[in-house]
Amino acid sequence: MKQFKTISLFVALLCSMFFVTACGSDNDDDGARDSQLIAEASGTWMCIESTDTQQNGYNVENLIVGKEITIQKNGTFTSNAPSFGKSGTFTVSGNSITAKSEVGTFVVTITVSGNKMTWNGTASNGVRFHYVFQREY
Repeated sequence: MKQFKTISLFVALLCSMFFVTACGSDNDDDGARDSQLIAEASGTWMCIESTDTQQNGYNVENLIVGKEITIQKNGTFTSNAPSFGKSGTFTVSGNSITAKSEVGTFVVTITVSGNKMTWNGTASNGVRFHYVFQREY
């Protein structure tokens, strides 16, 4: 009977170790995806297409076309687009970025494909937006 308890405890310990290891690897994968998005999005980008949708449904086209944003790997950004603010910070979760600046908070889903980056998001003032950027060299 004592041997059975020892084996049961050993099996329970192995299961616990497997569970902890499996959970740990999920977090590592999330961190790797976050780091990958930061690496892909880092640099200076010029807006080549923009649509802002106001809360009343009215669209403003090309509001920030020709404006630049520079995204740094350290979680900061600078911009010459007044609607973003001059500078701010961001955090990443998956392909979503939450950015904060002196003009508000922005939640953005980002897709980077080659030299183009697409943003779809919402600002804290309720404006929804769709932006396309071209990487600057």
